[in-house]
Amino acid sequence: PTLFGFCKLVLYLCKMDRFFTTKEGIKVDVIDHTLEQIKAFPNLKMYAGTDAQDYGSITRFATVIVYRYNTRGAHFVYFKEEVKRMNMFQRLWSEGQRTIEAASMIMEELPVAFAAVEFDYNNIPKWASHKLVKDIGGWAQGLNMRAVFKNNGEGDCMIATKAGDQICRHPCLYK
Repeated sequence: PTLFGFCKLVLYLCKMDRFFTTKEGIKVDVIDHTLEQIKAFPNLKMYAGTDAQDYGSITRFATVIVYRYNTRGAHFVYFKEEVKRMNMFQRLWSEGQRTIEAASMIMEELPVAFAAVEFDYNNIPKWASHKLVKDIGGWAQGLNMRAVFKNNGEGDCMIATKAGDQICRHPCLYK
């Protein structure tokens, strides 16, 4: 078994739904929506990211695809899911897995590249998430994706993971 084969198996086992939600609450097929965005804005940049928050006995995930229109704003769609509460390592790993899965789903259907896949992991060793930077980053790079992390020195704004954080923290605003 190759690393690519393992990655495909992992993605198969946790198949994400193709229907994401707009900020207005409208369900859209993320493949069709991405194609529409590219046709309307050929120079857009795409970002993918996931954030998660624990609430009582559940973990809430929000995976976000951001379509950025240069300096003219951005638009996003999201996939929100609640699962039985996970431990910290499982939650962090699942955040990375969901980000890669969403970007892969789109890249398999359309000839697109993401400006970045964002991971809400910190490179600073005092944070538990730093242990995943190398593994998740290597997985993303192996799939020809540009991985960015908090405090990576590249100045990336982490737009998708910030949107994911807002969706997780404000479930009444994002159905």
